[in-house]
Amino acid sequence: MPYGRMAYDRLAGINFERMREYRLQRTKEAMAKHGIDVLITWDAYSIRYITGGYATVPCRFPQAQMVVLPINGDPHCFLTTSFSCYELRKEMPWLKDKIWAPPGGLKWARNVDELETHMSKIVPVIEEHGQKNGVIGFDGCCSELMMTEALKRKGITRFKHAEEAMFDARVIKNEDEIACMRMACNSATAAFYEIKKALVPGVRECDLVGVGMKKLYELGADEVQEFVCSSGPRTNPLHIDYTDRSINPGDVVCIDINGNSYMGYKSCYYRTFVCGEATALQKQVYEDCRKMMYDGMEGIKAGNSTADIVKGWPQSPKYWGYENWLDVAGYALGHGLGLSLHEAPQFFRPYTPKAAHTVLEEGMVMAVETWTGGVDPKYGPFGVRLEEDIVVTKDGYELLTKFPVETITECLF
Repeated sequence: MPYGRMAYDRLAGINFERMREYRLQRTKEAMAKHGIDVLITWDAYSIRYITGGYATVPCRFPQAQMVVLPINGDPHCFLTTSFSCYELRKEMPWLKDKIWAPPGGLKWARNVDELETHMSKIVPVIEEHGQKNGVIGFDGCCSELMMTEALKRKGITRFKHAEEAMFDARVIKNEDEIACMRMACNSATAAFYEIKKALVPGVRECDLVGVGMKKLYELGADEVQEFVCSSGPRTNPLHIDYTDRSINPGDVVCIDINGNSYMGYKSCYYRTFVCGEATALQKQVYEDCRKMMYDGMEGIKAGNSTADIVKGWPQSPKYWGYENWLDVAGYALGHGLGLSLHEAPQFFRPYTPKAAHTVLEEGMVMAVETWTGGVDPKYGPFGVRLEEDIVVTKDGYELLTKFPVETITECLF
């Protein structure tokens, strides 16, 4: 059976076997490109990408679980999802019984000597596939220095970072991955409608977060990361958290449904609301932000580069009231989306168009986000934040985020 909280969705048409085979193939192609003979990953998102195994939330037992993938073999998995590796073998038959209890190692090791149990799991896999003299790539390792020293004691001496290889593997999504991301964005859209109904004077930022999270889990999310909910003066400068601040009539409210996950695949999706009727200034600042976002998105299509997006944005930090580009790094940016919230490609307005040179390819999934601020004589400082999730296509992009964006959303009471 497919592994995860849901087996499949008929409307999405997700073929899990095809998706698993595609991801493993992409990983091995990236390993070959980067000269890696054996990949060892402790990263929960990479583990899920390679194996299809849900390694629980990324913060649970980090560095205790791992996957060892020889370029000429199958993944060998050491997972914490169940206390019984035998049960996991039944649930994930495609891993061909190559599932064992995690050695713990890096989670508790204080020195190289204490990594001995880790080595007893890793070294036999390397030797079995004739890769003792091969290049070992580390992905998501918090203690690379200790790991390399421990492996050197076993006669393994060639190492390199593997994070870039995994970014390369995951950057192009197949049709099944994109279907999962449509589902994540659709459930986020439903959550925004629930939040809109709940946004009345006196409600707190944290209350709106609770409304949104409840809806997402009702719709089958397997993980929801931190929301952003900033209101009133906390929208300028923009705060990317939430508090127990009570929302007042006339307040602007910026909300990011941040890391809603369907079968592991994330949405990252800002919308801006106003508690009551919007003023003319609020509407104008909103339109400035929306126009900036879509001016950048006009550059999105296969064959263009991230520079074509960046050049559609303001050409000076003074647009936002600053002298230094680094002060506005978060005000106009884009990032890849997938199993993790921030993947390749990534681009920011402070980078010159010449530096932002990633060529766009069909199947890339990205979030594009912008911010604009103003000062209302009645309500004081406020800002507008918007974000769209898109799939790069041959002639442009497919928009995944469907909550209305044409005008600021007024929450009347």
